[in-house]
Amino acid sequence: MEDRRLKLLIVDDEVDIRESLSRILERYGYSVLTAQDGEEGLNIINEHDIDIVLCDIGMPKMDGIEFLKNIRKFTLKAEVIIITGQSTIDRCVDAIEQNTSGYLLKPLKTEDILDNIRRAEKRVEEKKKMLELAFSDKQKK
Repeated sequence: MEDRRLKLLIVDDEVDIRESLSRILERYGYSVLTAQDGEEGLNIINEHDIDIVLCDIGMPKMDGIEFLKNIRKFTLKAEVIIITGQSTIDRCVDAIEQNTSGYLLKPLKTEDILDNIRRAEKRVEEKKKMLELAFSDKQKK
């Protein structure tokens, strides 16, 4: 039987953040995968049907903004929520320009995380419907 739960990916170089977010979100019924940097995150997205990504901006190898610039090569559906401990106007503008669903500041609060995920979930469902409609129209022709 196929698992219908939303699949979330947490991309953060801080192991404590990844583990605590994973535990919290699994308690709320989400299926959660984790990655320690942007490169690993993109590999996971390439292999799994990810719905929502929670991504830190400040990471080694590939930062969150570079990750955002590359994610659409792998998925059109996934929504991205940015997590940061050091917000700047430039980073916020960069995140908005990359069409993120949310922007969370550390330390993270469970209710803020869940609110952002619920908003992203609605956008994921809208994208799924649009893609289904586009594919059904294409097959009719």
